[in-house]
Amino acid sequence: MSETLFPARTRCKSCRKALGANNAPVLRGLYCSPKCAGVTAPSPDPEHPNTPRECRTQYDGKWVFKRRYRSVAEIPARISDDPSTSSYWCGHCGHLHVGRTLVELPRAQNRGLRNRSDLADLLVKARGHATHKQVGDAAGIRPIRVKEWEDASNDSPSLLALFGLLRVYRLDLAAVFR
Repeated sequence: MSETLFPARTRCKSCRKALGANNAPVLRGLYCSPKCAGVTAPSPDPEHPNTPRECRTQYDGKWVFKRRYRSVAEIPARISDDPSTSSYWCGHCGHLHVGRTLVELPRAQNRGLRNRSDLADLLVKARGHATHKQVGDAAGIRPIRVKEWEDASNDSPSLLALFGLLRVYRLDLAAVFR
């Protein structure tokens, strides 16, 4: 059974004092002091060699303590919404810290299209081994409309067909202002 943590918990699990009153520290979401949590008092100096890496970080060439949070709700949304961050309870100080994991997110590939033949070439390559009929069915257009966009000499293909093709090929249309 999981325990209720701060801020829903209002009393220290050990001594029953008020938890987090006047911005007081809250350890592991349950305790009001290191004594109640059953841990030694954390090192007051981040430069001290006994201070573990999980509790400190290097900033401008100096070791500083990581930001301490009392609950997950205190972590700003811009940080907690980032997929490369995670929060953990520190074994040294008992507070919640945010760590970063380098996640390899898929990067968008950009390709400049300068003329109609560049667009036709892109659409042919995006289609791959699929037939015009298969792509047309997926895009909800007639197969002849797929061929029209892939033929650079066709001067008036349907724009609605283009947007259907872009959706099926998972391509985004972008403009670059210079």
